[in-house]
Amino acid sequence: MIQGAGSLVGVDVGSTKTCAVVVAVHPGRARTDPLEILGLGVSRSEGMNGSSVADVDAATRSVRAAVGQAEAMAGREVEAAYVSVPSGSVRTSRSKGVLSVSSSEVTQAHVKRVQEVGRAVPIPPGHELIHALSQQYSVDGRDGIRDPLGMSATRLEADICIVTADMAICRDLSRVIDRAGYRPDELVMAPLATALAVLDDSEREEGVALVEIGGATTDVLVYGGHRILHAATLPWGGGTVTRDIARGLGLHEDEAAQLKQRYGSARRDAVDSRELLDVSGARHGGARRVSRELLAHIIEQRLDEILGLVYDELNGSGTLNRLGAGIVLSGGGVSLAHTDDLARSVFNLPVRIGVPSLGITGMADSVALPSYGTAVGLTLYGATRAPAGGFVGATRAFARVGGWLREFF
Repeated sequence: MIQGAGSLVGVDVGSTKTCAVVVAVHPGRARTDPLEILGLGVSRSEGMNGSSVADVDAATRSVRAAVGQAEAMAGREVEAAYVSVPSGSVRTSRSKGVLSVSSSEVTQAHVKRVQEVGRAVPIPPGHELIHALSQQYSVDGRDGIRDPLGMSATRLEADICIVTADMAICRDLSRVIDRAGYRPDELVMAPLATALAVLDDSEREEGVALVEIGGATTDVLVYGGHRILHAATLPWGGGTVTRDIARGLGLHEDEAAQLKQRYGSARRDAVDSRELLDVSGARHGGARRVSRELLAHIIEQRLDEILGLVYDELNGSGTLNRLGAGIVLSGGGVSLAHTDDLARSVFNLPVRIGVPSLGITGMADSVALPSYGTAVGLTLYGATRAPAGGFVGATRAFARVGGWLREFF
């Protein structure tokens, strides 16, 4: 245990797995100091139906198992939890705050007030506000300002990205975390958390699309000029590929998932056409052998279709031609070999696999997989929200009262 340090956990409750990452938060930590990874826990997600909680008790067991593993590895209990909200339940919109500056210089009070004005917008029925993200400012008509503090001004404007989430899903996730025995401090839009762990500042400035292929969905988050330009969720993910394998090869989904993980490739031409794989043949009356090339063909066809739909989304939103830094792939669905090669052929842009590596130290190697990006990003987000002195004196018994996220970024 690190004396004087608090700890928090990022909990990514996905459609297929629940991932928990524990980090230390040291007293007096500067925002630029790396976070120390202390523990990792992963469990199979139970009780989830896509982005919704279908069985609170089953989902609670999954969270308890994942966080318990991470705590055991870390050798300590956590004091706060930051939890992902599936992007399928999220809506984004834009708002503008306008304020007359009473003095000749923009102060922190002015910035706070213009943010408050910008976030004072109607919330869609059945939704609640989870983020009000200050993207950029305008000072006396001068646009593109990231930090207006200290500038001379008579008029200050703030460009705000409003993020709301389905109220029922937020409450169900809260209930699950609470029943598991942890304090749910805040809910965070999943791809926003992932972006913190896998996108660097230069990419956000130049223009980049984060494409996160999860179990049930594929999330798209586009940045340019350090602003969120577009967000979307497509209802297909890695689970879609697994189901295609199960149908195509006559397997149960569990065996199809294992086959995909062990032998899968996103490019048919990258595997040996003569290699044969042993499968149970549960739906065909006995064990048999199938071509690895056929497995890769099924995977390539579906992944190519999903990435093609992402291409259409980017093109339709007008952001495809603004991606100077290209595409960053993340999520468990991009862990197959040659997924980046396939994506390059679809987008004709630079493509890289995004693994969580920014701003972390300690057991960083243990989380260096695309599937852990959201959980790591949640800890990075949480560390910016934690008190400067850590969580000394906090206990699990203290639950936050009030709304989920009422913050400025």
